[in-house]
Amino acid sequence: MSLDWKPRHRDIIIGDIPWLARIADKANAKLQGIIGDYIYP
Repeated sequence: MSLDWKPRHRDIIIGDIPWLARIADKANAKLQGIIGDYIYP
């Protein structure tokens, strides 16, 4: 499986909230239709 897109690393913290950047990246990718085959738990 080839991934052209990847979210930011889970260790990035925004506003003292871990994973916020990663969740935002996944939501944006889903809305833009570029998340593809990425499996997001």
